[in-house]
Amino acid sequence: MAYSCTDFFDDVMRALVDAGAISASDIPADDPGQGADIACAAIVSMSRTGLSSRFMNELLHEVESLGAVVEQYGPPALAFLFYLQAAILNDTYIEAARTTDAQVMELVQRLQSATEWMKHIQTVAEA
Repeated sequence: MAYSCTDFFDDVMRALVDAGAISASDIPADDPGQGADIACAAIVSMSRTGLSSRFMNELLHEVESLGAVVEQYGPPALAFLFYLQAAILNDTYIEAARTTDAQVMELVQRLQSATEWMKHIQTVAEA
């Protein structure tokens, strides 16, 4: 029995729906090009979720708890780290002030994947 491109497309889209990456209503009728774009975007998004999760795992391994972050660096540092996690998830960046955010950036630089995480921080002059 032959396995067609249509069968493959249907299987991939069904897998993405089952994974929660897309909804069934996102699947275009009779437009494999648009469907491929949707599938690729969903796969990339799923990868970003894994990166975001890895960041949090590395952070918690380094600091032990989010409460410890607040105790050592203050509440603004915790907010900074959550904004950074969102930037990793969305493939964007956050701005960090050279002096105000220096300690929390040093914390990020101690993480195992610091090079990856620092791509999402843009250092700016103090306001």
